[in-house]
Amino acid sequence: MRFLGFIKREKHLLDPEEVLLDRKAEESAGIQLEKLEKPISPFLIKLMFFLSLSLALLVGGRSFALQFIEGANYRQRANNNRIRYSIINAPRGIIYDRFHHPLVLNSPSFSLEMIPLDLPPQDQKREEVINKVSLDFQIDKKEIENILAKKENRYSITPILLKANLTMAEVRHFETLSLKDSGFEVVADSSRYYPEGKKFAHLIGYVGKISAEDQVKYKNYPLSSMVGKDGLESYYETTLQGKAGKKLVEIDAHNNIQQSLGEVPPQKGKDLTTTIDQGLQIVLYDALQERMKELGIKGAAGIALNPQTGEVLALVSLPSFDPNVMTKGSPSSLINSYFHSSSHPLLNRVIGGVYPPGSVIKPLIALAALKEHIIDPDYKMHTNGKIIITSPYEPHQKYIFRDWQNNGIVDMRKAIAMSCNVYFWAIGGGWKNITGLGLARIRKYWKAFGFDKKLGIDLPGEINDILPSKAWLQRNRPSDPTWKQGDTYGISIGEGGLMLTPLQIAAYISTIANNGVLMKPHLQMAEKPQAVLKLDIPQRDLQIVQEGMREVITSGTAKSLSSLPFTLAGKSGSPKFIHNGKVGYHALFAAYAPFSNPQIVLLVLAENPPSGEVITLPVVKKVLSWYWENRLKSATATSTTVSSEVKK
Repeated sequence: MRFLGFIKREKHLLDPEEVLLDRKAEESAGIQLEKLEKPISPFLIKLMFFLSLSLALLVGGRSFALQFIEGANYRQRANNNRIRYSIINAPRGIIYDRFHHPLVLNSPSFSLEMIPLDLPPQDQKREEVINKVSLDFQIDKKEIENILAKKENRYSITPILLKANLTMAEVRHFETLSLKDSGFEVVADSSRYYPEGKKFAHLIGYVGKISAEDQVKYKNYPLSSMVGKDGLESYYETTLQGKAGKKLVEIDAHNNIQQSLGEVPPQKGKDLTTTIDQGLQIVLYDALQERMKELGIKGAAGIALNPQTGEVLALVSLPSFDPNVMTKGSPSSLINSYFHSSSHPLLNRVIGGVYPPGSVIKPLIALAALKEHIIDPDYKMHTNGKIIITSPYEPHQKYIFRDWQNNGIVDMRKAIAMSCNVYFWAIGGGWKNITGLGLARIRKYWKAFGFDKKLGIDLPGEINDILPSKAWLQRNRPSDPTWKQGDTYGISIGEGGLMLTPLQIAAYISTIANNGVLMKPHLQMAEKPQAVLKLDIPQRDLQIVQEGMREVITSGTAKSLSSLPFTLAGKSGSPKFIHNGKVGYHALFAAYAPFSNPQIVLLVLAENPPSGEVITLPVVKKVLSWYWENRLKSATATSTTVSSEVKK
């Protein structure tokens, strides 16, 4: 609006042409006026440039990471909200005995699984659900928390096995808990069933939930898998374990199934045929178990081998455990008793226990003495029931080594038959005019029989043996570390610190029965017989020792076995041991039959039986009688050597 020649305008507004008025006013008045504009500093321009560039790089980098680096993960997570799959566990392969009798079966069952992504997102609600499931199904809450603590499991839709072999009562109880869409579900499954339970436990083993250690070993296994934990189930896990299948479905935002997207069927695991004779295994187990109960013995072991092939025919360790309980995971009280029992029922004594072999080692000492020309096998030794030696350090000090009985005059065969300690002390450690083998040469023959190595049987848990030496003595007897003649006497009769597994003892007897050749012990029928060592000992020497072991039956310490209707050879042992300051004795007997064509080696061991009780011979007699009647008799009747094997 114009008034008296002026234009009224809005406050603070400036017309473009007035911008330079200050310059004109400054020039006309000759004074410095405040400028209406200032130039931007170069530093500020650079700062803004670098800030803009950094922001652009940050946005671009994050965009690249989301699309190319983490894109697959986010696509998978998004896909998980649309597509779900359930694991279809594959049935495990069946384990058979040598006659194709199933030793383990697959049976229908139900399992409890957890899907972490479906757990309630609210902390309190999730805690309530986990508490309810862990309490009602007797699952350790810590186990569930450890699973969810792993980053890869936190948002996973992969089902994770929590408990297998649910009872029908547990299945019905789950249905009453209103846990739909809570992250837990009960699914149809298959489980292992062991028909003979304890009788095959240490052979077959058992299966259990896949553990963190198992996941490292079996990287491609789903978390709903059951895996072998012991025995053949463990050793042949990758053979028996099938390939899991999947069932895919499309769901909506409310977790409702919209359509099926197909199914990848599971592939059953491969079957395993073993060398085990089911009938022989049951007879050996029952005979040992019965004898244990009669005499109150806490532990025993037995193994039968075919010396010509190395096939394991039976393997028993007592006390045993129920593999069905271990697979199911309950009752927990019984499982805890297995783990904490002083009798160690989970220990496979045949391959994981070590014992002094006692007099069973004497055939080895005899072979070593023959090979080293220590003694003529027909030399007659006056034993008198004891050896008296003078200390080389204190001539007035004398040591007496008393035999278990006075065996009078013996040669090598009779010394083996009567288990004469004096004879083997003499040829092992020296006495009178007999030099003796000494520690170094005895160790040489231990190694010749493979005592310093594992046999490589296809079972987990085989351990090394303990072979005394001067260095071993220094570690175990620091107060008196010098190896003496008495120490050599000890190892000459299978004591003095020498410790072998029952499997090792049975393999050593098999080597003698098989004329100096040891076949690798094995349990898989498809495995070809393999010779693992051959003794550098003349057949004549082997024959002498075999004849001595035959006399054990005909006139020696095991005459009660002479009534059996076939020929056999063997060797008894009752090694002394000291535990917690107390002296005890084990009982062992090793036999092979038929004598001229051995097809079975049987070793029976009883831990610390009552004094004076010889418990192994009745077990050996019962087992070999059954094997003769049910396995060898018909084969012998059709062979040309039947007359030499059956007693007239």
